[in-house]
Amino acid sequence: MASLRILKTLKAEGYEIDLVVDKGETKAYLSFNVIDDPSQLSFDFFGGALEDAGIVYGVDSKVLKTLSKQALSGLLKASDENILVCSGKPAKNGEDGKLIFHVKPSEENVRFDLDDDEEINYKENDLITNVSTEQHLATIVEAQPPENGMDIYGRIIEASEGQPLKFKSGQGIFIDGNKVFAASHGRFIFENNELSVNAVYNVSGDVDLTIGNITFIGKVTIQKDVLDDFFVSGQEGVEIGGTVAAATVESNGGITIGGGVNGKGRAFIKGQGIIESKYFNEVNVVGWKDIVVTKSIMNSIVKTKGKIDVQNGSIIGGEASALMGIDVGVVGSDMGTMTSIIAGQDYELQDRLKAYESQLLEIGQEIDRIDRVIGPILSNKEKLLALPVDKKKHLKSLLEGLKNYREQQARVRSESESLQKSTSDVSVKEIRVRKMLYSGVRVTIGNCKKIIKMEIKGPVRLREDLENDTISITNLTL
Repeated sequence: MASLRILKTLKAEGYEIDLVVDKGETKAYLSFNVIDDPSQLSFDFFGGALEDAGIVYGVDSKVLKTLSKQALSGLLKASDENILVCSGKPAKNGEDGKLIFHVKPSEENVRFDLDDDEEINYKENDLITNVSTEQHLATIVEAQPPENGMDIYGRIIEASEGQPLKFKSGQGIFIDGNKVFAASHGRFIFENNELSVNAVYNVSGDVDLTIGNITFIGKVTIQKDVLDDFFVSGQEGVEIGGTVAAATVESNGGITIGGGVNGKGRAFIKGQGIIESKYFNEVNVVGWKDIVVTKSIMNSIVKTKGKIDVQNGSIIGGEASALMGIDVGVVGSDMGTMTSIIAGQDYELQDRLKAYESQLLEIGQEIDRIDRVIGPILSNKEKLLALPVDKKKHLKSLLEGLKNYREQQARVRSESESLQKSTSDVSVKEIRVRKMLYSGVRVTIGNCKKIIKMEIKGPVRLREDLENDTISITNLTL
């Protein structure tokens, strides 16, 4: 063994024994090269040989007794084997202080994940670790004290002290005892030896393959563009300095897009706060509050429970629906582009009303079917009396079914009417057109509809006219 050296050779007539020690002088061995007369190799012989060599610590008396018994019985033979007869105590250095993470800090370098088919998903880069307020993030383990050792000569082996833990507690972090917690929700970061939780995730460039999809518990700010087929979600808001391509942007807060959206028919924007953009082109937009567009909405589906504000711009093609009214510069185009504008309707409630209409249609069809079967029988008393017992039972069953259908029909109608009334109570049934309303535009305000037959120069106000079941158009002073 390369780390061993012969300290001393015990040699006399009848035996030759090497006393071997390791490099660190924490172990001693006996190697029996020649044993012609083992009778001399007693327990005292072995102990004395070790003592003469200065070996005083960690002597294994059991092994020495076993060797002496083997020598006495003639079983001890020459061998290349090194027999361990003494073990010192190795030094145990103190462990450095450390952090035990219970939540993996956010990655700073791209790390691709595998999808369900065990293939690399290049859009999932795993750069964000979301944490909640008061979530336990890590445990502090202090440096552990060292334990000195001792070599086979009885000399102390000095152990090194463990290095104390050094880290900084940054924003969004609080420490209780040896536990590290999040003081706020956000992105958990351990960078430059500092722990922090940041409520804003900032992307200095584009959302592309170097960034990947973003799902963040706080606010997301993007300095440049969001490229095709990426997903961005910031629960507390999203701000984009550039443009959005055929991508998805969602937020429980507001969404601001400085450069507009070129959606190619695949973009989806959904926000519960105010949505602002320079333009929407071939985009599906769903909002809960106002949607403010400075330039144009083109060939898009835009729906909101708030107001659509395009005062200085245009709506051309597609559909724009706003519960709280629409204020727009130009609607439609001189090319007759199919454009629909809707005010005073809640798009979610409209979907429910359509479901009620479908249900009422099915119920009505069942009522008509039963009426056609039982009508001729009920109108002919003699025929009714002449029915056999089984037919009378069937007729009774049909009458009960008819009663149930009519009760169900009345209930659905009542729910539908109640829903329509709730919509009316909170809506603004008005559309303002400041510059031009082109022919061919389909206008719906509340329960009234109208197709514009000729160009109308603004500013004009369009309102629901229930009395005449139409839409009134009047001049507007701004």
